[in-house]
Amino acid sequence: MRLPSLLAWSLRLDYDFFAEVTGLRAGEKVRLILLKYLTPLAARMRRGGAASTALLGGRYHYADPTGIASLQRVFCSSHGLREFLPRNPVVVDVGANVGQFHFFARQYLHARRIVSIEPLPECHDVLRRNVSSGEDCVNCAVSCAEGEVVFHEAEQSQLSSCVVDEGVAVRKTRTVPCRSLDSILAERHIEHVDLLKIDTEGTELDVLRSAEATLARTGAVYVEMSVFRKATGTFFQIGTFLEERGFRLVDLTVGSRRRPKDMDALFLKTIAP
Repeated sequence: MRLPSLLAWSLRLDYDFFAEVTGLRAGEKVRLILLKYLTPLAARMRRGGAASTALLGGRYHYADPTGIASLQRVFCSSHGLREFLPRNPVVVDVGANVGQFHFFARQYLHARRIVSIEPLPECHDVLRRNVSSGEDCVNCAVSCAEGEVVFHEAEQSQLSSCVVDEGVAVRKTRTVPCRSLDSILAERHIEHVDLLKIDTEGTELDVLRSAEATLARTGAVYVEMSVFRKATGTFFQIGTFLEERGFRLVDLTVGSRRRPKDMDALFLKTIAP
């Protein structure tokens, strides 16, 4: 993304964050926005590396200069979840990266328990610092087949996946452990999930297929669905899969106006789990 386009995108994000995200004090919003622009400058001075800052009532750890912007984007795209969830929900975050959604779920959704799953060891190391309970931080990929899977690490870590998409610069390919979501949650004795969030850059349908028992006791699924991109399951396949298991689409967020690669969809259980 060129600098003028990047700046325009960032300013739109600032406007949405300030105007639409409710429940945060104005001073907290201003601090986050200022840190977003100051962080890249500070990173250059200290030559990059992981960092952390006090933010929105908690301590947020991030891995690169775009870490604050990534967190802001999560708040802008996901703040509407509160109206669909019970107070203090149980949240499962598949594709957690360094913990942007975990931080959002803890500080904004006030989740009482969050299980975060991330396959990249480097991201998982930062994620652990954002997670209050070590037992609920899992370092593996999620799929139907248990064992190992080939994983492509992108230059931009949030785009890393088992599926290589066009235009994504891959830094290296490695093998990571892989487990089903059902086995991960059974091991942690999770009896009910209020929100299952899945963002795995193209393998979301595989994750869902590994979670048949979990879906039976899940109230809401918040999933990234691919449109114009390579994926194991399309927008229509994921929608059909969830509808067949008692969920209905209630909200949809589109990332771009023309030919969106993906969109975030919220499905609610229509039959009591």
